[in-house]
Amino acid sequence: MNKVRLRALTNSDTEKTLSWHNQEDISDLYSGHPFPINIEMEQKWYEKILYSNFPVTIFGIEYIENNILIGITMLKDINMINRSAEFAIYIGNKEYRGKGLSKEASIVTLKFGFKKLGLKRISLKVIEKNETAINLYKTIGFSQEGLLRNSVYKNGKFLNEIAFSILSFEFDKKYRD
Repeated sequence: MNKVRLRALTNSDTEKTLSWHNQEDISDLYSGHPFPINIEMEQKWYEKILYSNFPVTIFGIEYIENNILIGITMLKDINMINRSAEFAIYIGNKEYRGKGLSKEASIVTLKFGFKKLGLKRISLKVIEKNETAINLYKTIGFSQEGLLRNSVYKNGKFLNEIAFSILSFEFDKKYRD
């Protein structure tokens, strides 16, 4: 392990994340809005995330060997009363996909949520056809909770999402320090 580290995004990352947000494969497999993003929209997003870590915490995923930003991971809808959050991740730089880096970055993010924020439950939703992500989440230890039928409209079709979650004790059991 220890091939990636999480770091705060900076304004200098804007053009890179803008290009990822406009990649067809990313927009097709994630439930975010389907519209193209321009530099002004990306800068507005940065204004929100650079100055606040609550209720959304966004991390850049940096490849340690060369300090290149390769993706993003996040905890969103952080609820400190219910001790829960929703998780999301993507590797935007295609050269770094399929190398186990998503798994490592996911584990580090979950550890942050459970150990630093004291969360009890971290959930996620994934489009049913995103088999790579589904396999990743199951490998990490997420449990499938249900199916959200026709919950996302993409490319002229309604798609199902699968709901997953992992609880702090399940994470602790699998990833003891």
